[in-house]
Amino acid sequence: MTNPPSPHPPVLVVDTDAAHTELVRQSLTTARLLNPVLDCFDADVALAYLRGLGEYADRDAYPVPSVVVVSFDLPHQGGQRVLRGVRESLLLRGTPVIAIGSAADEDGIHEAHRLGASAYLARPLASRVILDVISGLGMPWSLPGLQATS
Repeated sequence: MTNPPSPHPPVLVVDTDAAHTELVRQSLTTARLLNPVLDCFDADVALAYLRGLGEYADRDAYPVPSVVVVSFDLPHQGGQRVLRGVRESLLLRGTPVIAIGSAADEDGIHEAHRLGASAYLARPLASRVILDVISGLGMPWSLPGLQATS
């Protein structure tokens, strides 16, 4: 996981599909989002980062993300574990989590919302609408022209 230094909290994307992660990054960059996009390809590494464990204990170097985008298709129910880990943490409980599934199936949507997802997107559309979803969460974003809210 790379962590470019930035005064803006990162967007953490947890997905084994590097091409999809890059599409999300490009979508946010094209929209001039100033928050860095961090990629993580493993649920256990993402949980260590989110919890500030081991090498991720230095919150100046590894800040708490402003939003987590997680694939529900990670091996061994990794997406569900990441979402559960965010919601069980006092520090992270209010962090928006956008779950991305392979399809807009009713069971996946229900499961994501039951676990506390802020939004659920089907993979084919996710990279195109991610900024709209993030903007609609009412969070303070580092986006020129987008007013910060508290």
